[in-house]
Amino acid sequence: MAYAKFTPRNPTSATSYDVRDMMFSIQDFVLGQNWKTDAKANGNTGFNGPAGTSAGTFPTSGNYYSTSTTGAGADGSFTFYKKHYAHAQFPSAPALKFVLRADGSDGWRIHAYDKNGANISPNTNPGTGIGGHTTVSYNGVPAQYGGYGSSLDSVHIICNDTTFAIKIVSGGANGENTPTTIDHGWTVITDLEYSPTIDLWAYGVDSTYCPTTFVHTAWMNVMSNPTPTTTGGNYAHFGVCQPRYIDALGTVRTGTTSPLNGMSHMGSYSLVNERWSTFDPSPAFRQDSFATAGTDSPAHMLVPCTFIGQQRMSYANGASTADLHKNPRRGRMMNFYRTTDDCASDGDVIVEGSTRYRIMKPHMTGNYQGYIANVKACYAFPEDNVPYA
Repeated sequence: MAYAKFTPRNPTSATSYDVRDMMFSIQDFVLGQNWKTDAKANGNTGFNGPAGTSAGTFPTSGNYYSTSTTGAGADGSFTFYKKHYAHAQFPSAPALKFVLRADGSDGWRIHAYDKNGANISPNTNPGTGIGGHTTVSYNGVPAQYGGYGSSLDSVHIICNDTTFAIKIVSGGANGENTPTTIDHGWTVITDLEYSPTIDLWAYGVDSTYCPTTFVHTAWMNVMSNPTPTTTGGNYAHFGVCQPRYIDALGTVRTGTTSPLNGMSHMGSYSLVNERWSTFDPSPAFRQDSFATAGTDSPAHMLVPCTFIGQQRMSYANGASTADLHKNPRRGRMMNFYRTTDDCASDGDVIVEGSTRYRIMKPHMTGNYQGYIANVKACYAFPEDNVPYA
């Protein structure tokens, strides 16, 4: 199914092999199998299958491939490869490798590699938290006891041909579990809309090129608080990149995010010749509902997100490294929509026409310095798979 909500089987005790078996269930879900009824979700560890939620239609068979899991004790990982949704239009399929990891030191996080397993994004250290900072206490979700089910409230996943999105919410007896201590982590892997002229040329330059984007955030202590408040300090992180891109000189490069993440990628940066990526609508800017007459008011608009490879102001004939090594690619991020701020909770449904969309609420908005923003942004993803047409 394209959407699933997972909850831990052992929310009150740190049980060995919880995370390993959670990875097995996520693997089943990605491969289009009923994770709710398999042995891993109905044993003594891992996710609680009968209490889980699955909805929508599965991704096309073969778009996710070469999956594997590892784990022991308080550690677990799930590796998968994802083809670009329009892979059949290329001489051979553009794809990226992804590794989802969880352990007691660093919490849950995910990293991208090229299809040969090299060139890691969004930074060079697989031990960093989901926010991308090397100080895991700033952005490890859960920040404590990350390798056990007892540290989780829930995990929400969207999985379709264009998009893999995962939202981790801390909780449980051994995790952060009050409205002012719960942490939220989010990663969205989504394909750019296929552009034959650009993408076929770029793939010809280097076959590790893949027109796919990577968004990652960690927001600490405030996303579950019903009272508008800010995180303070460095406890808010936001990053955007394209893991493999072709720069202005025609050279393939590995996309990275800035060390502290926050305002560099929030879409309202004011310095000249900065190289960081973002998307539009700006994550820093508010999105309101639209007042309509009758019982359907207010209407929640679905605004397509557009990748901006380099958010920059610059002078003519720039020759700095940031200017020459920029990512010039822009394009629609497929099946990834911004909607009304704080309109729903994770996993809730909004309907446009006959299409059902699932909500994820991952970060604060309303200020280019994310850690002092105090309004909750919401994003929407179609519940059913949307194959290439």
